[in-house]
Amino acid sequence: MSSPRVVADTREGPSGVPGILRDLGARVELRLLDVADYVIGDRAIERKTIDDFASSLFSGRLFEQAKRLVESYVSPVMVIEGDLRTALQKISRPRVFWGSLVSLVLQYEIRPFFTPDKQHTAELIFTYAVHLSRRRREIPPFIARKPRISTDAQAQLLIVGSLPSIGPRLALRLLERFGTVRRIFEATRSELAVRGGIGGARAQRVASVLDLPYRHVRVLGRQTTLRPEE
Repeated sequence: MSSPRVVADTREGPSGVPGILRDLGARVELRLLDVADYVIGDRAIERKTIDDFASSLFSGRLFEQAKRLVESYVSPVMVIEGDLRTALQKISRPRVFWGSLVSLVLQYEIRPFFTPDKQHTAELIFTYAVHLSRRRREIPPFIARKPRISTDAQAQLLIVGSLPSIGPRLALRLLERFGTVRRIFEATRSELAVRGGIGGARAQRVASVLDLPYRHVRVLGRQTTLRPEE
C-alpha cells in the first residue's frame, strides 16, 4: 500500500506536525488553505491547541470556523491538542466548554478528538489517512477556496452550497440528483434526505431555512430590530 497523502496548511509548519507525519511515512504537501489545517482526499481536519480552542470558543470564532468546515467538507474532524485537565482548571465555567463540544457534534456534525501533544496529533492524522486509503482508492485532495463565479454552473453550485451545512461537495451531489436549483428548493425534507443523500439532520436544517418567514433587519444606531418584511 502506498503512503497516505496529506495536504497541510503552510501555517502548520512551525507546529512540527507535518514533519512528524513525514517521519511516519506520509506524503505531506504544504499549501495555503482557506479552510481547515489538513486535507486528506475530500476530508478535512482542523487542529487546535486546547488554549486556542478555549479562546476561540469565548471569542465566537469557534462556531464561525465550524460553519465553514461543514459547508466545505463532509464529516470534518477537529483535533484538540494539549493538557485537558489543566485547561479545565483555568476555565471558570467548564459546562460552557462541554456545551461547545456537544454543539460541534449535534449541530455541526464535527467529530472532536483529544490528543496530549503534537506527536499524538500526527499519529492520529496518519492513522486516519491510512484508514481512508484502505477503504477506497486515493482521492485527489479537495481544497476549498473562496468562490469565483464565471459560469452558470458555478452560480448554481454557489446558490445551493450557501444552504446551511451543505457546501460545494453536497451542492454538486444535490444538483446531480435533482437536476435544477428549483427542484432542490421545492423538495420535501424526506426527498432531500433520501434522494439527495444528505441525511436527516442536514435535510431538516435546509428545510427549516427554506420555510422560515423572512424578517427584515434594521440597524438603528447601536440597536438592531427585527420585523416581518411587508
